[in-house]
Amino acid sequence: MDDHSDDIRRPLLPRMEVYAGGGRKQWPDDLKAQIVADSLEPGAIVTDVARRHGCRPQQVHD
Repeated sequence: MDDHSDDIRRPLLPRMEVYAGGGRKQWPDDLKAQIVADSLEPGAIVTDVARRHGCRPQQVHD
């Protein structure tokens, strides 16, 4: 690996941040009900259910 991070001849680039989110996602009630139903199926793994619906396991609770 060629690391030039301490090379003073190389100009520093300004830091750029990209914010792609518009805030919290609004989940329709029928989709939330489906996620809950899927998570309550015998043998269901919450991580798999969450991944299948595009959310995190921490969001599938209560």
